[in-house]
Amino acid sequence: MRDEDDTTGEARHQGAAAGRRVQLLDAAIRVLAAQGLRGLTHRAVQQEAGLPHGSVTYYFKTRDHLVLGVIERMSELEQAAASQVADELMRAMVARPFDPDYRHIADLTKAWWDGSRDRELARYEMQIAGRREALIGDAMRRSTAEFRKLTEFIALACGSTDAEADGEVLIAMIDGMLFHYLVNQPADPRYIEIGLRRAIESLRSVPAEAANRT
Repeated sequence: MRDEDDTTGEARHQGAAAGRRVQLLDAAIRVLAAQGLRGLTHRAVQQEAGLPHGSVTYYFKTRDHLVLGVIERMSELEQAAASQVADELMRAMVARPFDPDYRHIADLTKAWWDGSRDRELARYEMQIAGRREALIGDAMRRSTAEFRKLTEFIALACGSTDAEADGEVLIAMIDGMLFHYLVNQPADPRYIEIGLRRAIESLRSVPAEAANRT
């Protein structure tokens, strides 16, 4: 019985530790969105999380450990939030005839973007920092690899003969839409629907011979 109690106690401790780590990383994302990378300190994170002194250092010994943990957490949250949109979009891409419900996809996308403002702002902050710091740049490239694969699949479904190039253009277009949405708050409520429609349809309108030119 003692062994079972010990095992249960250890499992509870591990669960509590994992929960505390996530709490700190979510607080770090909010700090990053509000104050930028310069403001991402152990002290600022523990204050945002409302935890005692030394809490952040216990889980993240150095700034690099904290930064890499934040990137990992953002990627985890982003993939979970994007999954519904991605599934809907992929089903629409492979269906024949090709007739995506852009309004529905736009509604799902809006809910995703509205619910992840801090995370997206933090991601842009990390992307800029990644141009100056190799550690951050490498981690950000790894975190976006799955999204690049998704846009390549969409490009293929649209008839692309160069999915890697077209997928990169597509992700840039959607990322640009997101940045404009967060920063400038477009007045037209159809902004996301129109943008997604034009981004997807632009791939279908590229003649095969043009795509094959070098």
